[in-house]
Amino acid sequence: MSRIIVLRRSMGTAAMQRELEDLFRRQLGRQQPLSIRHRSDLWQPDADVYETEEAYVVLLELAGMRGVELEITLTDGALFVSGRRPELHHAGAVHFHQLGINEGPFQCAVYIPGPVAENDVAATYDDGLLTITLPKRVPVSRRIEVQTEHPGREEPAELEQNIPPAQGDDA
Repeated sequence: MSRIIVLRRSMGTAAMQRELEDLFRRQLGRQQPLSIRHRSDLWQPDADVYETEEAYVVLLELAGMRGVELEITLTDGALFVSGRRPELHHAGAVHFHQLGINEGPFQCAVYIPGPVAENDVAATYDDGLLTITLPKRVPVSRRIEVQTEHPGREEPAELEQNIPPAQGDDA
C-alpha cells in the first residue's frame, strides 16, 4: 500500500497573517455557551455540527475511545462531551519526532440552536466517530380554555333572551 504525503511549502508572513486572521474569524463567529471555561490541561476534539429537518447532529472525531467511558450532558442550549483518551505511546518511547495525537482528558462544548426532545437523544460510537443525534422538539399546540373571574356566579338568563336572532334565521 502506498501513501501519499502532501507537504506544504512554507508561507510568507503576509499569507500566514491572512490564514491566522481567517482562523480567528471562523472561531469567533461560532456561538458558544457562556459558561464554558477552557482549561489548559484539556484538549478539544474536532467536531461537526449540522441540522436536518428532524434533528441536530453532532459528530466528534474520537479515535481510540472504544470501551472508554464518555460523559454526555445536555443542558439548556448546550451539549457537553467529556472523557479521557488513554495514553497511546509505549512506555519505552524516549525520543518523539512529532506529536499530534492528543491524549488525556478532553471536553467539547457545542451550542444547540433550538429546542430538542431530551428523552430521545441518542449517541453511537463507530470507527472512531461519536455521533450524537438530538431530535428537534416538535411544538405541540393545545387549546386553552378561558376561565371567568367569578366561577360560581351565573350570568343572568335575561341576557340570552334579549339577543336578536341573526339575519336569515327563522325563529
